[in-house]
Amino acid sequence: MHLTSEELNPNPEKEKPPCNAQELEECDIFFEESSSLCRFDGSTLKTTHVVNLGSNQYLFSVIVDPKEMPCFCLRHDVDALLWQPHSSKQEDMWEHIATFNALGYVQASKRDKKFFACAPNYSYAALCECLRRVFIYRQPTPMSTVLYNRKEGRQVGQVAKQQVASLETNDPILGFQATNERLFVLTTKNLFLIKVNTEN
Repeated sequence: MHLTSEELNPNPEKEKPPCNAQELEECDIFFEESSSLCRFDGSTLKTTHVVNLGSNQYLFSVIVDPKEMPCFCLRHDVDALLWQPHSSKQEDMWEHIATFNALGYVQASKRDKKFFACAPNYSYAALCECLRRVFIYRQPTPMSTVLYNRKEGRQVGQVAKQQVASLETNDPILGFQATNERLFVLTTKNLFLIKVNTEN
């Protein structure tokens, strides 16, 4: 008797949630703590601007231009966007300078990640695990030959490549730095140098 009703439900979809929480992956769940990006005035030490980051997870920071403040990379949906803060500009304080396609989604699946970096010219981003493995994600580059997507029947103009480097050590990784041409990986006993771009 308590499970039935004499009234018809005029809106049967109302009771259903917009998505099934069981279908969400761990990387899609919003953080319970909120995070904000704040700008402080150096002389008054008061907050001048506050931006709620919401679900835009902080990934890493990198110095692209030594004359500017370090850039910071945030996850936006599945992508990773690199932002450059400008101390001299009041209106456009944070400039979007690079996008790493699908990197936000990829990094969420890496459970043993320890360091994250990108090249100062944005040609690649790299992720380093606690032991041994380094993942390099290159920006899309034009194809030298014709390549077709069979499912969609269209020509593909650019391809992004992923590479994995396995270091010959079992020592923990202590440091990680990216330049335009090389990656430097520091372990307890060795400094590994990985050539990433050799064209320059």
